[in-house]
Amino acid sequence: MLANWIHVMIVHLIVIGVPWLLYRVFIQRKEPLDSPQWKNTYSFLILSGVIAAIAYFTGPTAADWTKLALDPYPQEHVEDHALWGRVAFVIQVVVALIGIMGWASILQDEKPDKKIFFVLIVLLLINTSTLFYTAHLGGFVRRMDLLF
Repeated sequence: MLANWIHVMIVHLIVIGVPWLLYRVFIQRKEPLDSPQWKNTYSFLILSGVIAAIAYFTGPTAADWTKLALDPYPQEHVEDHALWGRVAFVIQVVVALIGIMGWASILQDEKPDKKIFFVLIVLLLINTSTLFYTAHLGGFVRRMDLLF
């Protein structure tokens, strides 16, 4: 039960946090990549990877609890949700690694590469879409009456 609760709460943080990070990266596009705003963004990118890992690794336990709680267990929907959750998790890990790269550059007294902005915009845009679809599928697991 606890892992299910953690999974449900944590995934909401990442579903809201990734579009917020996309917005943050976009509005900071003209700032120097070693500015205080970007340092905060790099930190949030790393934190988002940690949150995504918690959400991902509590998923199987949440699925087991759901199997006990729901009488007609929607196996197909759970598998689809898990697949797209894995895709979103991998993308978010890459995004977190870019945050680590940004910090590593700054800590070595170097300016982060300008390509970081473009790579982050693309990855965060893709992951926002992936997370919204994954959340959509997750909603069907609990509320099969919403299927259309």
